[in-house]
Amino acid sequence: MYDMILIRYGEMTLKKQNYRKFLYRINENIKNKCSHLKKLKFQNTNYRFYIYLNGEDYKKVVEILETIVGLHSYSLCKKTTNNIEDIAITAVEIINNTKTNKNFSFKVETHRGDKSYPLTSIEISQEVAKRVIPNITGMTVDVHNPDLVLSIDLRNEGTYIYTEVISGLGGYPSGMAGNGLLMLSGGIDSPVAGFLSIRKGINVNAIHFASPPYTSDMALQKAIDLLEQIAKYTTDDKISLYVVRFTEIQNAIRYNANPEYIITLMRRAMYKIASQFSLMNNFDCIINGESIGQVASQTLESIRVVNEVTNFPIIRPLATYDKDEIIKIARKINTYDISIRPYEDCCTIFVPEHPIIKPNLEKVLIEEKKCDLEPLIQEAFSSITKYERSSD
Repeated sequence: MYDMILIRYGEMTLKKQNYRKFLYRINENIKNKCSHLKKLKFQNTNYRFYIYLNGEDYKKVVEILETIVGLHSYSLCKKTTNNIEDIAITAVEIINNTKTNKNFSFKVETHRGDKSYPLTSIEISQEVAKRVIPNITGMTVDVHNPDLVLSIDLRNEGTYIYTEVISGLGGYPSGMAGNGLLMLSGGIDSPVAGFLSIRKGINVNAIHFASPPYTSDMALQKAIDLLEQIAKYTTDDKISLYVVRFTEIQNAIRYNANPEYIITLMRRAMYKIASQFSLMNNFDCIINGESIGQVASQTLESIRVVNEVTNFPIIRPLATYDKDEIIKIARKINTYDISIRPYEDCCTIFVPEHPIIKPNLEKVLIEEKKCDLEPLIQEAFSSITKYERSSD
């Protein structure tokens, strides 16, 4: 029944000066991700993007649109002329294929993009309803709380009729906001932070700290699998992963520092490595999954002390999120079940029973000096290995 999909752009419409650039990027993202569906044809205007199905299964296209950031919404629709009679005939066809109950209520909503059209939006709705009602049994009008809304989008290039608006991911087109380095653990939070960063147009790369033999190959595989899930939201379905051997650093901290400071010292070492690596690769920011107060290392006092090792921009998309909000997103993007696999990463081993919640910088520096970490940090930096996996 549906012969096309109407796509509405999202938050990027606010970016007036870069509008054309944003428009081009998101249109190309859609075309590239749909390139294997050979029957599709595309058309774009200043405010809409149209996909002509030409017999292609619309479900396959919708699955792709669910991974494209920068979309406000989209609708399965049918195109007809701007003639009222043709609009009414098409409306009857769509309603008959959409309704699920014998008796139901409906209303007609019209958006008149073609302002030269002789009827107003309200008049178009009234004229269409007048012609539709006699042709559908059991249907009544309810303009306040209808079971079904028949939407008419009347534009210069034709009229598009649909009954459902599917919400898109919003945000900015993938890759428009520069490059970031995601500090990826195997937990729930960091992949969600990566997804939210992609959604704001950041081209995400990832760094993962491994501590063999304390962490297993399965923990690394978990990180790889998490990236494969969030890579689906990128332009080319790929995210580069850089793995750091962190064992020697953790051992030095474990055997030399006050146990209360293990997490603080470990995080400072991670930030030193991530900052140095970001500078070397011209990344624009570091991204992590910290949420204020969620654990001992994420109190404001801890964040301040850890942040002292770098002046590189740190993006914390989850800073004000509650855990249940983070889990909800993780389930939506299909990372949650991967994150809860029972394989420990280096952030969860050697965690002290009573970690310091409000560390003092002077005391942290004293504990850090005991560990002689700088040579180990440089050694770990030189050990970085690149993995690049793409989603199926």
